[in-house]
Amino acid sequence: MKITNVGVNQVNPYKRNQQQAEKVQNTTKTAADQLEISSTAKSMQTKSPLEIKQAERVAAIKADIDAGTYKVDAKQLASNILDYYRL
Repeated sequence: MKITNVGVNQVNPYKRNQQQAEKVQNTTKTAADQLEISSTAKSMQTKSPLEIKQAERVAAIKADIDAGTYKVDAKQLASNILDYYRL
C-alpha cells in the first residue's frame, strides 16, 4: 500500500504565525510623539510678581540669619503654632 500526500497541504504553524506578525508590522505605521505647550502654560512658566516678592523676602531673611541679626517674635510664633494645630 502506498500513501501519497495528494490534497494535503503542509502545515507549519510557526511560519504562519511569523507571516501574520510581519503583516501586522508592515500595516501599522509608527507615529512620532509630539508635544505642544499652550500659550497659557507658557505664561505660567514665567515667575509672577508674588513669587519674585517671596524670593526677595527669603533672601532677606537668609541674609539676616547669616549676619546674626534675625529676631524671632516668640508671641507671634506661638500664636501661629496654636492656629495651625487648632485646624
